[in-house]
This record gives sequence, C-alpha cells and structure tokens, in this order.
Amino acid sequence: MKNKLQKQIEKTEKELKELKVKFREGNEKDIWLEIPERGIKITTKLQFTGKTYLEILKEVDEIEIADYKLLQELRNEGFKSNWKKYEFLKDTWAFVPNPDEVSKSNDYVARFVVDSGYAGLYCYRGSDSSYSSLGVFLIKKISKINKDESKKNNRKHN
Repeated sequence: MKNKLQKQIEKTEKELKELKVKFREGNEKDIWLEIPERGIKITTKLQFTGKTYLEILKEVDEIEIADYKLLQELRNEGFKSNWKKYEFLKDTWAFVPNPDEVSKSNDYVARFVVDSGYAGLYCYRGSDSSYSSLGVFLIKKISKINKDESKKNNRKHN
C-alpha cells in the first residue's frame, strides 16, 4: 500500500511540476530570448528570487538552470558584439548548478557577479543564507522545427 501511495505521490508531483512549467511559460512575466544558433531559449529575468537553491530544485530540474559556462559565454558574446541582446546579463548575481560534489554535499552554491571593475565566482555560502535577489536563469532546448521556423520568421522580417 505504501509503495503504491509513494508512486502516486511521485506521479502527482511530476504532473504539478509540468503544470508549473507551462504556467511559467505562459505567464507574461517570463520573457524568453530564443538563441537558435545555440539551440536554446533563456529567460531574460531571474526566476525564483527569494528562494534557496534547494527550494528552486523542487520546482525545476537542474538541467533547466543556465550554468556558469553558458552565462559567461553569452556575456562574452554581448561584450564583443551585442549588449542590447544580452543586456539582461549585466550586473546580475545568480545561482548556477554546482558540479562540485563536496560543495553540493555542504549545500554551497556558486555565485557569479560582473561589474565594471571586476568579475568573480564565489562558492562558499550555503543556499539557506542566500540573498533574496538571487535567482536562476532558466533555459530550454528548442527543437529543430522551432529553429527552422525562427529562421523563416527572421527572413520574413528582414
């Protein structure tokens, strides 16, 4: 009986998670920037501010959170060519997935900040003592069909 109930709970939690994703995607507050050349789209506003990293992981899978490498590559692209497109990444502090098992087991989170005078990546504070302004940038893979449609739309508008 307990095993059956546990499976039902897990199924319901999964369905709830999927519904929350659909709601977020349809919500006007979420703005997604499509980057077809990378095969992704990314939110242009931090999501889940005011929550700890562990609370965020109850609502999204870690693979849906933009990692440090991607964010830095986009910042570099913005610096080199198009800050208008990537301006949302300027002066942001965000949670990023932490692949370091020691830090993960201690509940540490990585923080990245860039300013006019410096850039830094920190990984020493526990997620329970996070700043309320921290959040995550969510990413989604876009399908081949979406990429093709995006290219067609770009051609129509140009």
